Amino acid sequence: MLYSQLVEKVLGHFEQNLPFVLYSLPDVAEIVGIFQNNHDYNTSQVLHENGFAFAPFHSHNETVQISLKSSEMILCNDLPEILKTDPEFIIKENHNDKKGHIALVSKTKAHIKAGKAQKIVVSRKKEVALQKFNLKTLCDSLFSQNPSAFRYIWYHPRTALWCGATPEVLIKTNGSAFSTMALAGTQKIDGKSMLFWAPKEKNEQKWVVDAIVENLLDKTTALNISKTKTHIAGNLAHLCTDIKGVLTSSKYALQKVVEALHPTPAVCGTPRKAAQNFIIENEGYTREFYTGFLGIVNNNKHESELFVNLRCIKIEDSTATLYAGGGITEDSIPEDEWEETHNKLQTMAKVIQPLL
Repeated sequence: MLYSQLVEKVLGHFEQNLPFVLYSLPDVAEIVGIFQNNHDYNTSQVLHENGFAFAPFHSHNETVQISLKSSEMILCNDLPEILKTDPEFIIKENHNDKKGHIALVSKTKAHIKAGKAQKIVVSRKKEVALQKFNLKTLCDSLFSQNPSAFRYIWYHPRTALWCGATPEVLIKTNGSAFSTMALAGTQKIDGKSMLFWAPKEKNEQKWVVDAIVENLLDKTTALNISKTKTHIAGNLAHLCTDIKGVLTSSKYALQKVVEALHPTPAVCGTPRKAAQNFIIENEGYTREFYTGFLGIVNNNKHESELFVNLRCIKIEDSTATLYAGGGITEDSIPEDEWEETHNKLQTMAKVIQPLL
């Protein structure tokens, strides 16, 4: 299908309040559309339906699914032209937001220094008023940028519209084989200086790897851990370690591994329960689907690809809510952590720039 026809289909579904999702896999020049043919709100605690899953940060809440059984799937190899945007565009920040996040980071550091956790990921949200929301423009902007990320636009009238460009794989399966990644540490790429990873980032990465491996040991076999490398996502660099293995033979092997991984130490912290409790009690807002997971589930072929919902936006009415966070350790510097969230917000701010 041509891109123009795909967008026409999207606009028609949106007008009728019918659920749909568009997505593009990393470094794949193809957009996939899944269009639900009814208004049902399908939720489950188990990834049993073939289709697209959209899960919240809080693992006790149910995953929303668009089932292939009640949907039409469309493939499009005709990608949009790159929209011209201002390369110098920077989203404006609020002094009170900065003050509040620095206070939260300081409180988190104190909690960690008291021995309550090794690492806690705290985040913030930023609401931006849209002057001229246009779904076609959003599609054009999102799918013409960040080709190395998993890009998506999700809509259900019960969840509002979400879109994103995430660099982080939660899990990929191919038969009994699976792969995941540990992603931590962030630096802005300015093209002027060499990347240097400080002990703080290296320690944080090691904790993420160790926590993931520990959670997977009794659910997988033949774990293989790669050397840590630098992973580029847009104008940001992260430390990345690839982890591969074999799923234990079980009808619910995928579900068990997802439960072991989600939420990952990269978006929650370690130990997981202690970090999650701190987040719930102190972050000051509900993350909803930010730092949840999403992607295609294919139980028939045992080929599923799920991603962590980072670098995302919720759009409801004429308001766009952007999210960003960072991993806090006892070595964190609050001012630097604020700057990291500011840099992370720019990736998705550039996507909605044509709507401002």
